[in-house]
Order: sequence, then structure tokens, then C-alpha cells
Amino acid sequence: GLVEATKSIYVAAFSSERIPFMGPLISDSAAEMLLKAQQELIDMGGIPLLAMNRLNDTGAFLSPGLIDVSNITDLPDNELFGPLLQILRYQTFEQAVEQANHTRFGLAAGLLGGSEQDYAYFRDRIRAGIVNWNRPLTGASSNAPFGGIGASGNHRPSAYYAADYCSYPVASLEADRLELPDKISPGINI
Repeated sequence: GLVEATKSIYVAAFSSERIPFMGPLISDSAAEMLLKAQQELIDMGGIPLLAMNRLNDTGAFLSPGLIDVSNITDLPDNELFGPLLQILRYQTFEQAVEQANHTRFGLAAGLLGGSEQDYAYFRDRIRAGIVNWNRPLTGASSNAPFGGIGASGNHRPSAYYAADYCSYPVASLEADRLELPDKISPGINI
């Protein structure tokens, strides 16, 4: 299942002889922050299904980790940027959507599996700016509006629509030389 698939992810430098799936985090401090977040989740009752670990002494290379956070009553609402997947178990599909919406973030959401009816339910109720079905969860077409809602989004659709908030309309009257009009406006004495 998921644990075995995650174990198969190859992490290495881009220059590795074998092509890696992913490289390092942006910095050593980012890696340390993510490892600290994993430990805090474990201390709160999270169950590591696959622990995320440093892969070497140099660079910010981390193995991907999976942690079941279902038993944490006050789960922190934090975005973690790195290979740590939090698993939250649910009883019904409706409960899963409700739990997914219980966040201040809302950039992207995705449904893996399910029927067309499940996806319609998900799409109509999930609070996110990018909503995908059986595709990468964070992927967005540059031809479609995206931008998200909540603390992780910017509430503005990008792609083609970005011109609407990256520019402003300008009106201009122009002539190649300066001259007085044929009829002078009232109240002006020449």
C-alpha cells in the first residue's frame, strides 16, 4: 500500500547517476524544522507509519515520512513544506470532506479514487482554489484560474486572469504636436 509506495521514492541530488524522484529541501534549517514538526506530532500522539529521517550528514535530504494523526485531538493547523504526509482517518466520505475543510488554508485539494458522484460531492463542498480528481493534488493548469482561498491562497485567480490584478487600465489622449483648439473654452481670455 501507501507505506510500500512511499518507501520506493528515491531521494538524491539532481546530479545522481540514478534519476531521483525528489531532491533536498531548500535548506538545512527547513529540514530541521520539518523533523521537529514530525517529532511534535509524535509527542502529541501521532503514530509514525514511516518515519522521515535525514539521509546524510550534508544537505537537506530527507526520506519521505507518513504519520497517522487521527488520535491527535488538537491537531496543529500548519502547512509543512516537505515530504511528511499526515494521515487522518475518517468513517464516512462526508466526514472526510468536513475534516479537510477544517483548516485556515485552502490552496489545493484533491480526490484520489472514488466515483464521478463522489467527485461531484467533493468538488462542490471542498474549500480550495485548485480541486483535482485522480491527478496530482497540487497541480494546476497555467491556462486555468487558480490562486486558492484561505491563508495559503491569494484569493486571486492566476494564469490568464493574472493580468487583471497585475495591471491597471490607463486612458490616454494624444497628439503629435501641441496646438490651441479652434474654439477656446468659455472663461479663458487669450
